[in-house]
Amino acid sequence: MTSTHAIREDLIGRAIEQGPPRRTYLTRTSHAPFVPIPPVRLAPTAPLLAAARESELHRVVKAQIDWARPGREVGPHAYPADFENFLSITCGGGTHGPPESAEVAQGVRQFWDVLVQAGILHVDKARSLVWPGPDAVAITGPDPEAALHAWKRFVIAMLDAWSGVGRVGPDEEGLSTNLLLLLYVLGKPVHQDSVVPLLDDETQAGVHLHLNALAHAALLELHEAKVAITPLGRLVCHTLLQEATGLTIPVVGSFADADAATLLEALVCYRIDDLLEEVDGWLSGRSVETGIAEIRAALCEVGPMARHAGLDLLAGTFGGPFGTEGRRALLALAGDPRLGALAHGLLTPDEEERACAPHRDSSVWALLDLAAMSLDAGTPAPEMLRSLGYLDQPEEKMSGLIAGFGYVDHPCAVRFLDAVIAH
Repeated sequence: MTSTHAIREDLIGRAIEQGPPRRTYLTRTSHAPFVPIPPVRLAPTAPLLAAARESELHRVVKAQIDWARPGREVGPHAYPADFENFLSITCGGGTHGPPESAEVAQGVRQFWDVLVQAGILHVDKARSLVWPGPDAVAITGPDPEAALHAWKRFVIAMLDAWSGVGRVGPDEEGLSTNLLLLLYVLGKPVHQDSVVPLLDDETQAGVHLHLNALAHAALLELHEAKVAITPLGRLVCHTLLQEATGLTIPVVGSFADADAATLLEALVCYRIDDLLEEVDGWLSGRSVETGIAEIRAALCEVGPMARHAGLDLLAGTFGGPFGTEGRRALLALAGDPRLGALAHGLLTPDEEERACAPHRDSSVWALLDLAAMSLDAGTPAPEMLRSLGYLDQPEEKMSGLIAGFGYVDHPCAVRFLDAVIAH
């Protein structure tokens, strides 16, 4: 069963869409159309693993692994037989309070449970011994990808524990995780008190304890009175969002091996700087000429926004690698019976003089693309028709338009005609 990690619906939408959400992701109650998911930028493995290994939490976990390495006796409830020694190792150098505190002892038992659950420690109940588990080998081993993956799994299990997932009521769950997600959404340093400005003093104090715990895990950075998410925190949030929703959230640089249609659909959500970086990575495995040919072949396969992204790439609207070869491809498309009008819209006056006149069908294609983009953005059909000037038209004009729209092979033609007939 997929865990939502007690993430709030409003936060998960803002985090995924990187802005006000247009649909829901957990309750599935939204009737909005599919919303393309913007990519995120994640740091490379090496600095992420270095940050994890330099954290206070990693130091404590490494101490538990070293403590368990020779094999340690556990009692009938699968906790260390010498619990006082384990408590001392866990709290050593910390600010958790006196070792005899019942609250601290309870927290350490919870920490032990997570170590076992995450596979960092393995309890051999038959022999009443505890040993380092398989993820302990990964975390301390030489493979950086395996080490980071195992550490990320453990940190997410700790977040669930800190957030009381499965142990407290739904209204109380998720504080640590939602604080982390909020800072992921904000994306910049903010004053600590501004994170939860409406809470009472007692709750504020609790929030600061959670912020400190997240900082000890190197997920947040505390500087004077400000707090910001770290690159490691962004990685953990990316995984949390994927686990909670079952979605694949793209990462900048992840489409190098994709086909042209997949690339163009993904680029719809990219910021300009990220877009050019993604295209450069995609072209690293093919020549400019091959890339242009693949994009041209994909233009009629993709949705209207992706189609415009592809044409902008060929035109060099935002710069990019295609240069004069891309402009020549755009000029050749000006005579295409489907894409000609769209290509014409990106030509210079000099290029227009040399280009073929746009085919009539291509003008209809361009109009249907406008309608399709409006519908794909979630605009209600009546509003789309009104904004494009198709309401209250003379009957003869609408009959001619409908006949023209029904004649071309645009994938949105039927959808558009249904909207016209219904309204």
